[in-house]
Amino acid sequence: MSRPTGGPAALHPSARHPGTGSPAPRRWPWYLLVGSLAVNMLLGGILAAQALHLLPPPPPPDPGQGIARLVERAERELSPTDAAILRRGYEAERTAVDRMHENMESMRRQLRDSMQAPIFDPEGLRRALEQAHATEAELRSRLDSRAIEVLSQLSPEGRRKLLEMGPPR
Repeated sequence: MSRPTGGPAALHPSARHPGTGSPAPRRWPWYLLVGSLAVNMLLGGILAAQALHLLPPPPPPDPGQGIARLVERAERELSPTDAAILRRGYEAERTAVDRMHENMESMRRQLRDSMQAPIFDPEGLRRALEQAHATEAELRSRLDSRAIEVLSQLSPEGRRKLLEMGPPR
């Protein structure tokens, strides 16, 4: 009696279940199923990451809030003399900081309104943006001068501690 050599196909040359005559189901190797699952998870992760980037970015933070938090943190870290100098400088320019935020918001509104207008006015937008930039430059110059004044009044230790604290957040 001869024995068949080979796998299941050698036992059943017609690739049918014995007795039923129906076709035998194909079996996928396990590593193909695991590989398919891994590829699907990778593609799902890529699509999810792209979807998250489609959301609009959050609006920029209000510079006044960041500076106010910096002053509050600095008051806890600095000597009472340096803290008082910093507080006076901040209070003296608080309106300028508020005006910077208002100017920024006004510029955004003008840009949005101009883009939504039925008839686009490039020269009107150009003038509005130039005015907003001029106002911002004036306010920044004013704040820079105040910062130089305050820093020149602080002790070396106070300036070092401010530097270690980093920028306003």
